Amino acid sequence: MTSRTLAYFEMAVLFVLLYLGVPWVGLQIDRLLRILPWPSPIPWLGLGLAIVGVVGLAGCFVLFARVGRGTPNPTRPPEVLVTVGPYRWTRNPIALFHAAALTGLSLFLGSVSGVALVVLLSVPVHFGMLREERTLEARFGDAYRAYQASVPRWIPRWRKRQS
Repeated sequence: MTSRTLAYFEMAVLFVLLYLGVPWVGLQIDRLLRILPWPSPIPWLGLGLAIVGVVGLAGCFVLFARVGRGTPNPTRPPEVLVTVGPYRWTRNPIALFHAAALTGLSLFLGSVSGVALVVLLSVPVHFGMLREERTLEARFGDAYRAYQASVPRWIPRWRKRQS
């Protein structure tokens, strides 16, 4: 198995655990605390959000492979700094698309606690991103510092197209 294949396999295992684990734990907490599911049409809006998240993740992974010549797995990171696509608007679109997909899935399944878990998980994710930024700065130097200065960490900033 090549290192790239192994990196994608490891990511797939992580995704299965994350996308089964968060909703399952959320539903168990809801059941234990007798929290009622979200009222209609919120689950259907959640399905839309989950689809946006999954499509966005797929797009980011394609960019990491094609533009960055690597994977989203830190054991086989991109060789080239990716600053196109959603990376033009935010430095962490993968984390944002994961949050959208997990929140959407939790909404679709009716789990109030699942949504709360996604919010709680955002705290360690934020600190992980701070560490990752130091790694990216060490790897890409001035190119990353310029990118960091022009693109926000979390909240997307939509730029007008330049003619």
